[in-house]
Amino acid sequence: MSKKKKIKRMPPQKTDYETIRAREAERKKKRRAKNAGKRKKRLKIAGICAAAAAVLAAAGIGTYQYLKSSGWFLRHRIVMETEHCSVTGAMFACYYQQCADSYLAYAAQDETVPQLDVNKSFREQEYSDGYSFYQMFLDKTEETVAAQLQVCEAAYAAGYELTQEKKEESRQAAAEKDLSQYQKGVRREDVERATELVYLAQNYQLDTIDNITVTDEDIQNYYDLHTDDFLTVEINGFTFPYDTEESGGENGLTREEALQYAQELSECSNDGEFRNYVENYLNNVRKADAETAALELENIKSSNLLTYFSEEVQEWAKSDDTAKYSTKILDREEQSIVQVVMMLKKPAPSNEKTADIRVVVLTPAEYDGTEGAKQFAEELIGECEAAGGTPEAFAELAYEYSADVLTYPNGGTVSGFTPSRTTYGEALTEWAFDKARKPGDMSVIEGPGNVILAYFESASEDVGWQSQVRDAFTQQVKEEINRQCHQAEVTKYPENYKYITG
Repeated sequence: MSKKKKIKRMPPQKTDYETIRAREAERKKKRRAKNAGKRKKRLKIAGICAAAAAVLAAAGIGTYQYLKSSGWFLRHRIVMETEHCSVTGAMFACYYQQCADSYLAYAAQDETVPQLDVNKSFREQEYSDGYSFYQMFLDKTEETVAAQLQVCEAAYAAGYELTQEKKEESRQAAAEKDLSQYQKGVRREDVERATELVYLAQNYQLDTIDNITVTDEDIQNYYDLHTDDFLTVEINGFTFPYDTEESGGENGLTREEALQYAQELSECSNDGEFRNYVENYLNNVRKADAETAALELENIKSSNLLTYFSEEVQEWAKSDDTAKYSTKILDREEQSIVQVVMMLKKPAPSNEKTADIRVVVLTPAEYDGTEGAKQFAEELIGECEAAGGTPEAFAELAYEYSADVLTYPNGGTVSGFTPSRTTYGEALTEWAFDKARKPGDMSVIEGPGNVILAYFESASEDVGWQSQVRDAFTQQVKEEINRQCHQAEVTKYPENYKYITG
């Protein structure tokens, strides 16, 4: 039987906890030291980044302020645009200044409008009810520029471009502008671009209108559709104003008396009786001075388009019951007047010969009387002749000086003037249809209560109704052109208005 082999065992070892704890403590110490180094490195990197960010932020603020003050944003921010045309802040600033300058020029001539101190900020001055001059100019400029951009877009769509001559005119006009009048940041090229857009819009519209053609067929078709608009009527008319509690007795008639005189006038059987009655009334009842009486007698007869009269007169004139020398009393109680009208010529298309003339109407009271107005009119003839004596030169005078609200917006134009037209008195009619009259003739004529500087353009081939229809049809075409010129969508960026200092 074999013996078990004895295994030699090691004696049990005593655990050295102190040594273990010492080794662990050393490892933790090394780990803390290592981590502390990493944290320090991270903090150093973060500090560098924060410092860099602060520097960049400061640089950004400084750069922004520099770009703003130098006009960089003004020149590079779009304020308004259409598909193919745009206006930068700098260009808008040019238009804004032009708007302000126009107002200042107007205000210098009219003290009744709110006045503006150019030495103070426009933002601080009130135009009306908390509405500053700055905001008013901004709104007006926005409206004008938007309309101009629409016309430029229409020009682009039509393939229209300025001629080299017009481009040169535009550049020359921009070169004559004083840059110091604009806000800081506006450069010469901004003025040039702004001016060229103005020239493009204006010339496109003018050239488009100049190219309007009106055929005889157009005239006849338009007349057939609007016949009543081109009937001319000739009537006598006189008015009896009467007193009310508010009038203070200045007219010298009661309503009953005015109605009685009107009834007597309406019983006249012809033109001569009508005029004689009015003359007697003016001299014996009204006690009018000779000048006033003569003026009122001259204004009795009126020959004009039927549509110029009230609807009540129009219906009376067209009625089959209204014959030559028929009369009608118009009791206009709301106006404290009684009127009497007498038919002289029933409504019909005018077949009279016509002439195209221009007028500057001067009110004697503004020139210390009739003689003063005549003297001023003679001076205007000299100005017109010095400017070449052209219709365009005369038109400039009409724009500036004429008191005739119906014609001055069109440069004083009276197209299709007929011999029977009484608007400006018989003297002008005699002058306009004198056989010796030739284009470019000018004359000073005393009219009914005014002084007229007349300019003869040409005798027309159209008779009265044709001339009237031609004008109306042409105006319709112009309005359609204007409508088409303002169809483009305009995108606005109001946030960029802040760069307009005003």
